[in-house]
Amino acid sequence: MPKEERKKWNGLIRGIKVLCFGGILAVMCVIGLLWFLRPDTSVVEKRSLTQFPDFTWSSFWDGSFFKGIDTWYADTYPLREGLIAGSQAMAERYGLRKDQIVGETITADEIPDDPNALAVEPVSQFQEEPDTPLEDGTVTELGELQGQIYITNNSGYGLYYFSQEGADAFASMMNQVYANVKDQVNLYVMICPISAGVMLDQSVLDDMKCSNERDAIEYVYGRMEEGIHTVSAFDRLKKHNAEYIYFHTDHHWTALGAYYAYVEFCKEKGLAAHKVEDYETLTLPGFLGTFYSSSNNSPALRDNPDTVIGYLPKGTNTMMMSDKEGNMNQWKIVNDVSSYPKSELYAAFAGGDKAFSYAHNETITDGSAVMVVKDSFGNAFIPWLVDHYEYVYWVDVRYTSNTISQMVADYGVTDVIYQCQIYNATTKNLLSKYAAIGK
Repeated sequence: MPKEERKKWNGLIRGIKVLCFGGILAVMCVIGLLWFLRPDTSVVEKRSLTQFPDFTWSSFWDGSFFKGIDTWYADTYPLREGLIAGSQAMAERYGLRKDQIVGETITADEIPDDPNALAVEPVSQFQEEPDTPLEDGTVTELGELQGQIYITNNSGYGLYYFSQEGADAFASMMNQVYANVKDQVNLYVMICPISAGVMLDQSVLDDMKCSNERDAIEYVYGRMEEGIHTVSAFDRLKKHNAEYIYFHTDHHWTALGAYYAYVEFCKEKGLAAHKVEDYETLTLPGFLGTFYSSSNNSPALRDNPDTVIGYLPKGTNTMMMSDKEGNMNQWKIVNDVSSYPKSELYAAFAGGDKAFSYAHNETITDGSAVMVVKDSFGNAFIPWLVDHYEYVYWVDVRYTSNTISQMVADYGVTDVIYQCQIYNATTKNLLSKYAAIGK
């Protein structure tokens, strides 16, 4: 092809590219102006999206009003979740690795071997027969650390970093709660390990400079008064780590993981734990949880969704729960929420995160009553308690204004379980809320 003709064709191709690019920008601009298509919530990320900023003269002059518009425009762009998914699909198509780590780097405190810690019972031993060895499901593969969410082998893992200040504050708070309620109730504390310490090999944790969760839990328990009943589930969960005890796309444990913590509670309480195989189950496939949303919709997790398995209590599967106005509504303790968005299937347990809920098991008539002060890890734990008490009450520490004194006076509660995942027990995140309930 002659040089002049080749230049002509190259110019035409460049012009077509410019027109196509400009056309795409124009279409995107028009879509961005369709305010009625702008979402106000993100189902995948489980959050409310940025609202259009209120105008004030001060925000106008300092520029924050226009920055707010920029944030609102980007955060509520129509079809945003589809575009994010498309971006991930394109990255996968071009061979970008599926093992990803996202988040912010955190430096952990050393877990001290404190000679001044109060003496506590050793971590509970296993009840399995010695001739029934269990498979080891420990994950040994290394990854690259950029933050808190580690994704490998199509599974996400929450990483844990110890804070001594937070741990000491939590233990001190529990000691004060115990002083307030010891003449009224039996106080149990259950610190729930997250997936990293249970599932990942110590060499992997060391590579990521994570803290040892078992040591951290023992440290917190060791600083509590002797009269507090501490429930240590770590060793039992570790022994069963080849089983489906944590979700792969979400930070919670599964109902089976909660079951092993329930067995340890029964041991501390002196109850006979029921066998998991004796329960009817509810199965909800396709769960894509918090790890999926916080990893920018990782293809490795998207292609390997979780299945939520619930175990229906024997005595009753009926509960009452409060709504935002404080009205009580009937619900199911383990509920079929298959019509919910796939990111919300963990809501199958205990009605989700509500200020106040309770269940009455009419097959038990001894007046026994327990109160669970919980974060969201408690949702999968509560169904296991229903067959041991006539009444089970539970409050979500983030939303309730109830106190133990109120509950004892109103409902005759004799057992109280403070339950939280390990981060909430070694940071000041929810400390004031847990303390307020203990008054």
